[in-house]
Amino acid sequence: MTRLASAFTAVATAALLAACGPRYQTVTFELRSQPPVPVRLSGEEIEIPAGIAVSVHVTIESSARIEFTDEDALSLDSQDRDILLSDATPGAHNFVLVGVAVGETCLAVEVEHEEEECIPVRVVAAE
Repeated sequence: MTRLASAFTAVATAALLAACGPRYQTVTFELRSQPPVPVRLSGEEIEIPAGIAVSVHVTIESSARIEFTDEDALSLDSQDRDILLSDATPGAHNFVLVGVAVGETCLAVEVEHEEEECIPVRVVAAE
């Protein structure tokens, strides 16, 4: 009986602590470079011309009162690296996105080692 009570207490405590943390809502992108042509970067969609690379800082937005910090793990993984490259750069939550070839893919957002969403990506022909 004591073991059961201890197990229940541990599970209840873990659930309570999990409910107190930040909850993923979306990501926002801040351009760190000035591309020669317009790009669109948001948590809803990304559009970048082929042959263009942009340096970005990504902020994880929370739907809870508790915010994410740069200490929280974040990765952005292109589902098709033949269309879009996404690589981490020095510094927390800094990435370079490169439009490789015209096409569509999605960018998987992983926060604290959990996949949260996949942002649709369209790489368009350069003008």
